[in-house]
Amino acid sequence: MEEKIKENAEQKIVLQNRKELSISGTNKVISIKSDLIQLETNYGGIQIVGTNLELVNLDNQSLCAKICGYIQAIKFVQGKSKESFLRKIFK
Repeated sequence: MEEKIKENAEQKIVLQNRKELSISGTNKVISIKSDLIQLETNYGGIQIVGTNLELVNLDNQSLCAKICGYIQAIKFVQGKSKESFLRKIFK
């Protein structure tokens, strides 16, 4: 089932030197760990993989998130980004 994109929704993703990442259209933070940050955005889920990751700013009015650390990958997830129940248990 395809998730509908909010009408007039806009998303901008800016990565600077693999150390600073800004994402607009961020609706919700799913999880924060030093090696993985999961967000829900206007266009679905996003997973940021790296080392020493920190969510340094989350503006609920402008829906903008700023992440710092060494960013190795940005994964776009179909639908909502949720961690599996079994994965949570065995961590």
